[in-house]
Amino acid sequence: MQKTEDKKTRLPSGIDAGIQNLLDALPFSVQLIDSDHKIVAVNKVLKQKLGMDGNQLIGAHCTVVMHGLKTPVTDCPLEESLEKGESIERELFNSENARWINASVYPTPIVTGDGLPVYLHFLRDITEVKNTAAELSKNLEHHKALCDLLQNLQNCRNSTQILDTLIDQVLSLSWLGMAATAVGFLLNGTHLELVTHRNVSPDLLKKCRRLAPGECLCGKAAETGLPVVCSSSSHDHSIQYEDMDEHQHAVLPIRHMGNMLGVLTLYLDTEDALDDFRLGFLEAATSAAGAALDAQMAREQALQAQEKCLAQIISSQEDERKRVAGDLHDKLCQSLSAILLELQSNRSRDAAGQSVQSGIESRIRDLIDQVRQMAGQLRPAILDDFGLESALARKIKEISNLKNLSIDYQCVPPIPKKSRLPIAVEVGLYRVAMEALLNAVTHASASHISVILMWQQNKATLLIEDDGCGFNYPAIRKDLDRCRGLIEIEERMNMLGGRLQVESVRQKGTTVRAEVPVGTAPEI
Repeated sequence: MQKTEDKKTRLPSGIDAGIQNLLDALPFSVQLIDSDHKIVAVNKVLKQKLGMDGNQLIGAHCTVVMHGLKTPVTDCPLEESLEKGESIERELFNSENARWINASVYPTPIVTGDGLPVYLHFLRDITEVKNTAAELSKNLEHHKALCDLLQNLQNCRNSTQILDTLIDQVLSLSWLGMAATAVGFLLNGTHLELVTHRNVSPDLLKKCRRLAPGECLCGKAAETGLPVVCSSSSHDHSIQYEDMDEHQHAVLPIRHMGNMLGVLTLYLDTEDALDDFRLGFLEAATSAAGAALDAQMAREQALQAQEKCLAQIISSQEDERKRVAGDLHDKLCQSLSAILLELQSNRSRDAAGQSVQSGIESRIRDLIDQVRQMAGQLRPAILDDFGLESALARKIKEISNLKNLSIDYQCVPPIPKKSRLPIAVEVGLYRVAMEALLNAVTHASASHISVILMWQQNKATLLIEDDGCGFNYPAIRKDLDRCRGLIEIEERMNMLGGRLQVESVRQKGTTVRAEVPVGTAPEI
């Protein structure tokens, strides 16, 4: 203990000039205090801040001078330093002036004339640093949320998904302070149409299903292109609904490159006003969604144009097939029938001539049957008159009887008589069926074939399986001459926005699956 005392620097009646100069050189408030919280020395910065000279401060109680208290403040760093015997740093917030102070206390080898240990006490105003750090943290959170939103928007496949993603992202951010209620509109022509929502009343859904520009708050945001933040008691809130409680709105237009695309309506907590920072984030989020919507709408318009063009191509092809089929049936068959009648009315009298004539008549009848089959393959009349289900049933029965094959056919569920698939889909699936059946009968030597037609969940599916010899489809597909028929039906499925899958294993058979998107399936 005596050795420790020898290392201490005992202060005389006044502070050493060298120590005072060192304190005065520091750019922030510094003081030396003893273990009884009495001020031993202060630097110039602290004197100026307090507006007092050294004579008034030396010997005064720190808590009285600094805080106007006679006892140590809560979380006093000096008290903790005395207890732990180590340096202590504290960040303290003064609620009276809303300032942050870094209060640091470090033990020194100095003791007072009374033998009390002396501590170096730094007082630094860190309000600006804290505010900057808080602002940086907010900005980082802002940017991270926007990055997450942009990444999620890339996975959206339609306009409604984009609005759903925007709403879910906004409602998931607790620091935004949103209520769990939101509505998303898309501009359709000249009106807003409600396409998605969260936790809203049925009455609101009914009344706000379609809004004109300028109508209520959402219509006003769409008309002006400016956000609207107000309470439900605002005179602009023209649409009222049952059980409507007082709430705040944040109605944000969704735009891109000056074009109005939709509106996002959020509900806020009534006690929590929307500050500029959060409003700025919401505007940035809706701008990102606007860019995604604009791109998606451009894709949808291009797809619609492509589908229209493809539909015209298919229609032209089928019209030509229908014309050729009609010419074969109505002209060529009639001409052949007329020749047959003429031969029959002018029979030869000698036996040799009759034999030749009978042979010619037989060949003409065979030719008429072949022409009729060709016309039916080009465009079966039953397909136009009664639809795909009946056309497949009739053709499958013909093939089964002709080739003495076992062919099972099902339509699941049965298509109602008054319901029809789109004609392009019917024709496409019919072509697939004919090609698959022809291959199974002609090349696969199948003994059993299964055909299933399904119309469910907005798509039509045709499944054809056989127990034939099978083949290496990837290899044969490279040979255009040998695989021309399959390639043609594959291209037709692609033109319809569908797909064709062919799976074949040698000695185990082949499965052909065609799927085409269609409208809503019929109610059964």
